[in-house]
Amino acid sequence: MQFEALVKEKIAELSAGQKKVAQYILGHLEETSYLTLTKISREANVSETTVIRFAYSIGFESFSAMQGALQQEILGNNSVKAEGNAHESAYYDHVLNREISILEKTKKGLSRDKVDEAVERLYRADMVFSVGSRTGFPAALWFGIALGRFRDGVFPVNPVGEDFFSNVMKVTEHSVVVAISMARYSKATYRFIQQAKARGASIILVTDSQISPPALLADLVFLTESNRDETGINTISSISALLNIMAVGLRRRDPRQAMERLKVLETLYLEQNDVIFE
Repeated sequence: MQFEALVKEKIAELSAGQKKVAQYILGHLEETSYLTLTKISREANVSETTVIRFAYSIGFESFSAMQGALQQEILGNNSVKAEGNAHESAYYDHVLNREISILEKTKKGLSRDKVDEAVERLYRADMVFSVGSRTGFPAALWFGIALGRFRDGVFPVNPVGEDFFSNVMKVTEHSVVVAISMARYSKATYRFIQQAKARGASIILVTDSQISPPALLADLVFLTESNRDETGINTISSISALLNIMAVGLRRRDPRQAMERLKVLETLYLEQNDVIFE
C-alpha cells in the first residue's frame, strides 16, 4: 500500500497530535523523507514523541523505518521520472496518465448527494464568493466566470490585500463561499473562510485532505489530489473538474434562467464585436 493511502486508512484511529503529524506529512511527503525527527516535530508543532507514536500507529516499528519506507516510495517514483527523461514521449505520457489517474480517483470518491446539496446552496445564495490563493486563484477565477453566466452576485476573490477586506464586508448569512485550498494551505484563504464562517456563510471547500485546516470549517468538502510532484506546483485539472460539475449542476437547476442569461451574453458579445468567427 502506498504511504499516503496507509496514513488515510489509519487517520480515524490517530490522536489529535498524531493527526497534526499526518496533516504535515501528507502535505510534505518528499521533505519528510529526509528531514530529521526534530525538524518534523517542530514543523508539525508537536513533540518528537508524538511523531514516533505516529509511526507506530500506522504500522512501523520506528520513525526510521517509516522514513525509510517513504524514501523507497519516492525513489521508485523518481525512477519513473528518470526513465521519462530518457524517453521524452513516455515522460509526457506519464504526466498525463497521472492527471487521468487523479481524475478517476476523484470520480470514484464523488458523492452525487453532496453535489446536489452544493448546487442547491449555490442556487439559493444571495452571493457566491469563489476564493483561492496562488495556483488556486486561476481555478477560483474560472469558476466565478462560469457561474456568473448562470446567476448574479458571483465574486472571484484573491484573498490578499484590499480584495480580502472589500469582499469579506459583502458576506452575509445567506452567502456561499466556494474555496480552493491544497497543501501547502494558504493562510489568506483560511482567514477568508474564517471571517465568512463567522458571518454565517456556508462554506464549500475543494481540498486534498479531510483533515486540512480549512476542512474543519467547511460545511461541504470535496476531495481531490493535485499533480504537484510532477511540476513543483499544484496543477488544477481535477479541481476545475469538480468546479465544473457544480457549474453544470447550477445550469440544470434552472435551465430556463440559464438559457435567458446566455442569450443576453451572446447578444453582448455580438454588439461588442468580440467574436472573430461565428
